[in-house]
Amino acid sequence: FSFVPSPSDSRNRELWCLKQGESGMNCMCRVLEVSRKGIKTKVGVEKVVLNGIIADYTAKIPFVSLEERTQLVRDKVVQIENAYVKRWKGIATLYIGKNATVSIIDKDIDFPSWTELMKPKERTIGEIVSCEGAFDVILEGDVVSTPLSWKEGRRKVILDDGTGAVFVELKEKEKEASISFGTPVTARGNVVIVGKNRYVLIAEEVKVKSEGMIIEKMKSFLSRYT
Repeated sequence: FSFVPSPSDSRNRELWCLKQGESGMNCMCRVLEVSRKGIKTKVGVEKVVLNGIIADYTAKIPFVSLEERTQLVRDKVVQIENAYVKRWKGIATLYIGKNATVSIIDKDIDFPSWTELMKPKERTIGEIVSCEGAFDVILEGDVVSTPLSWKEGRRKVILDDGTGAVFVELKEKEKEASISFGTPVTARGNVVIVGKNRYVLIAEEVKVKSEGMIIEKMKSFLSRYT
């Protein structure tokens, strides 16, 4: 997909390819979801932590604010300065620590709406692997392997889109679906790192393409693998 230039200055990073260990991150984004959670520190001090989802033109990403910040309100466009990135449950997450700053963008800027940013982005597998995972994306490809390994009501297949391949964990409701070798599918979910350099799409939604499209895709698929 093509990226639209950010209206912010050149110091800002787009959210689509943030990686574990990056620091000093600046970004302009819209707050899509936010929730408060009370915790107790190791020394017994009670404090509030915020977590949720932010997005810009390029991607969504989870965030954690280690302090309660009044600027982090649903549907507000904010400027975040000096944040850092850690992986949480296999997904890159923006951490807003005590040394970070957050300010609301009050001026009128051309920024996508909350409704638009809630939609998942379509990405290629090769791009996602190079970015070490992705949050709430759509992948299209062909099933190239269907191992019947179940874990907690899920089975894994391997999806290939010509740029790379990932494991896909299917929910139990998909186990009777006609997903077999060569089936072209569209899947939505989070791509996480499991183990050493193994990428898995935790599928929240999987659709098998129409019969006519399957025939054309199968021809293309078989030309690549036969």
